Amino acid sequence: LRRERQILAGLEHPNIARLLDGGSTPGGEPYLVMEYVDGETLATWLARQPPLRERMRLFAATCGAVSFAHQRLVVHRDLKPGNVLVRADGSPVLLDFGIAKLLDAGDTPQATRTQAMTPAYASPEQLRGEAVTTATDVFGLGLLLFVLLGGSVQQRSDPLRAATTTVAPASEAARQSADASARAFAPQLRGDLDAIVRLATRLDPARRYASVALLALDVEA
Repeated sequence: LRRERQILAGLEHPNIARLLDGGSTPGGEPYLVMEYVDGETLATWLARQPPLRERMRLFAATCGAVSFAHQRLVVHRDLKPGNVLVRADGSPVLLDFGIAKLLDAGDTPQATRTQAMTPAYASPEQLRGEAVTTATDVFGLGLLLFVLLGGSVQQRSDPLRAATTTVAPASEAARQSADASARAFAPQLRGDLDAIVRLATRLDPARRYASVALLALDVEA
């Protein structure tokens, strides 16, 4: 918690849950006081079947928050639907920098290997215990985009299997989705949006988008 407090103190952004205060109890337990986000979970928001353009607008705003963190040398490294709340106006709020990494903090290899993560949304390099970079968040955003487009990310508990798994075309995921609106816009995903998801989730970090900003530019285009 002390580490998270140090990270959050420098992240003032409309799409990142703000740190208001922090300290320690008389018993020595650290605590954080976060802003209250008046919003709903991403799953609840998606259940109302928002149009494709609204989903892409939310994703682009999420990319903006992650890019802002990267500019301040912070990698979130646990990007997933459960860490995004949606306000009434449709704007996202990114939560939980609890396992974020300061790029200049110099994690030891052992710390990287034992770091908490969500296996279903972890990048191949995280599962292999390799170095975490901004490309790790590009991968997480790629999976988040896949979910927004009607896909479902299965629990990838076997690191070896996960490291060799590629994401199916978003258009096919939408076609098979129980979400009627996703099925309706599935034809629009073929081509550019399919390609964006695949590029963001390439297994080799060096072959993904070079930055979150470039990923967001393609989505906005």
